[in-house]
Amino acid sequence: MIIGVTGLIGSGKSTAAAFLAGRLGARIIDADKLGHLVLKQNKFVRRGLKIIFGSAGRKVIAAQAFASPLKLFLLNTLTHPFICRRILREIQGAPENLIIDAPLLFQTGLHKYCDRIIFVTADEKSIRHRLAARGYSAEQIDRRLSASQKVCRYKSKADKIFANSGSLAALRRLAYIF
Repeated sequence: MIIGVTGLIGSGKSTAAAFLAGRLGARIIDADKLGHLVLKQNKFVRRGLKIIFGSAGRKVIAAQAFASPLKLFLLNTLTHPFICRRILREIQGAPENLIIDAPLLFQTGLHKYCDRIIFVTADEKSIRHRLAARGYSAEQIDRRLSASQKVCRYKSKADKIFANSGSLAALRRLAYIF
């Protein structure tokens, strides 16, 4: 079984994926981590990033991409094919249960490979608190939330919604009754 986990930044996708993996004995495929590997290892991507952003440094890219819808589009257009290819390679022939933790599950078409989809949501106050705890400034939080709001339009396509504005124990219970 392949379960897709998606939702807004700071909603608790990765935590929900970890709880599900523990319950199901599943392996997690983390799209963000694979994206970081692509940025680091793929020479074609690095060259493209230097052309678009003037740098291949993640902080420079993030600052520009979340400030400009065009640059975010160019970043996604450049990197997503490589990230998706890596994810599909990991899916192929995998005998075990898998969880794909991907903020852009629907936008990349990865939802087509999932047997079930979970959308993780949280209220804005909880999201802001979590992102601030990760070291994001108020301006960075505003930009990232603004850039990721389109993800919410896919909420209705999920098989299950995990409302994650409470405790970790409450989120764990959602994963265990799934």
